[in-house]
Amino acid sequence: MKGYIKLHREISDHWLWDEKPFSKGQAWIDILLMANHDTKKFTLGNELIEVERGSCITSELKLMDRWGWSKTKVRDFLELLQKDKMLAKKSDKKKTTLTVCNYCVWQDSETTKEPQKNHRKTTERPHKNTNKNEEECKEVKKDIYSDFSLNPDVMQAILDFIEMRKKLKKPMTDKAIEMMLKKLSKLGDTDEKKIAILQESVMKSWTDIYELKGNISRKVAEF
Repeated sequence: MKGYIKLHREISDHWLWDEKPFSKGQAWIDILLMANHDTKKFTLGNELIEVERGSCITSELKLMDRWGWSKTKVRDFLELLQKDKMLAKKSDKKKTTLTVCNYCVWQDSETTKEPQKNHRKTTERPHKNTNKNEEECKEVKKDIYSDFSLNPDVMQAILDFIEMRKKLKKPMTDKAIEMMLKKLSKLGDTDEKKIAILQESVMKSWTDIYELKGNISRKVAEF
């Protein structure tokens, strides 16, 4: 089934969340729950730390306690998420910072699917800490992205192509994006090929996508 469900952060306080050890799926959801919805600052000793949207500050010891896992299992799991490009991890002597890759894909759909009475609340949130990619994600149907790829490099190439179309004053509708992604799947059987196809169109300001064939590109679609 496609789409999203609402999951309140307070679920982590529910008795169902107390049972340990966590499954891998539960641990991943727990990371999504811990990630900041907005960029925030806090003090750590005498240091002022800024934690960006989609990130959280924790430690291996805290995760071991939260999930009921051994240190080895925690490290192996975080490494697995990094290899699958779902998570970025940065550690120092004081803390471990976890950043959810493409956080907007997982979370931003709420602004497009909430009832009209909540529209003002979602649209009046501060945008000064929201980066360019997150703003662009809000303009595209999120289930199209999540079904197509979670590879951040592929996502970036798609966003670059959409942005290029905007600059050419030929913006794409959700339907056009969906059609383009279907064509892209047929033309590129690997993420590297998909990225190359999109990058070539961006570099040459093409509004279409082209099949890679050595140094020859063949026009395949127009949206």
